[in-house]
Amino acid sequence: MTIDELREYRFIKAKITAINAEIEASYHPVGSPAPKEVISGVSSVRPAGDPTKKAFDRLQTLQRQLEQLQAEAERIEEWVDSISDRMISALIQTHYLAGYSWRQTARKIYGKRSNGDTCRMMVRRYVEKSCS
Repeated sequence: MTIDELREYRFIKAKITAINAEIEASYHPVGSPAPKEVISGVSSVRPAGDPTKKAFDRLQTLQRQLEQLQAEAERIEEWVDSISDRMISALIQTHYLAGYSWRQTARKIYGKRSNGDTCRMMVRRYVEKSCS
């Protein structure tokens, strides 16, 4: 696991939320207004393509992306859960998984007088050590 992969976690979770919202919205389509030609009585030529197939293909693509992102998020969560050092695990969970700043993380775990630099360096050293 790298620091960059941990940083990506929040973006992965945000993307999962966005994809889920798009999938949910696709099951509640909004009708489009009729083309001007239909209203005026002039026949209109429909554009080529099957909108149902396009929608189905889009849903399949979204589902594949969702599965990949969920697998990646799960991999990161499992790695964090496997950390035996409880302090490092708490720091990583609070900062990377919960989204707190380093300063907020330090204060949440150590109290009011803590700054984020110490926590950040502890995590960085742990990750560098575990990767080598």
